Amino acid sequence: FMSSCNDYQKLLNSPENEVDKYTAAEEYYDNGEFRRANALFEQIIPSYRGKPQMERIQFMVAQAHYNTKQYTLAAYYFDKFVKNYPKSSKLEESAYLSAHSYFLASPVFSLDQKDTQEAITALQNFLYKYPESNKVSEANENIKVLTKKLEKKSFEIAKQYYHTEDYIAAIAAFDNLLGDYLGTSYKEEAMYLKFKSAY
Repeated sequence: FMSSCNDYQKLLNSPENEVDKYTAAEEYYDNGEFRRANALFEQIIPSYRGKPQMERIQFMVAQAHYNTKQYTLAAYYFDKFVKNYPKSSKLEESAYLSAHSYFLASPVFSLDQKDTQEAITALQNFLYKYPESNKVSEANENIKVLTKKLEKKSFEIAKQYYHTEDYIAAIAAFDNLLGDYLGTSYKEEAMYLKFKSAY
């Protein structure tokens, strides 16, 4: 174990050895040591720009971030891969993993939902580009989950206006909820609280 750590540190601190670093990075990646793999990949990327290996490196970097649950970085690198390699055999997979990374990065409903909106857009774009994909049903399910989250956020905001006795704002917020999410599961309670706010 100590020997393995020492070899890794020596390689990481070596100013050259691009080929050795590439080989070691691939080995770490294949063994599931994604953080080590990415640390080495980041060092050698400038040397491999424009070379055939770069496509493989960029996909592995994105996948390594995904596997270490760094979903915002994974989405960024998968997006980059899709733009840089439009003819790649891994294009559809990368497009889906990008959208799924946005989905996994979406925070709980009580926080800012900018990432949730981005996730919905990414998933919709994927469905538009790959309507025959075997990931269509999963992408649709993810969109439903995210939409429910936005719906809950909208309802909680309206309810908060009601509880703080800002009734005019509450009425507007309940109207927005009912208009934006037709068939919402909060419809009955929202209409009741809107009525009470009006009263």
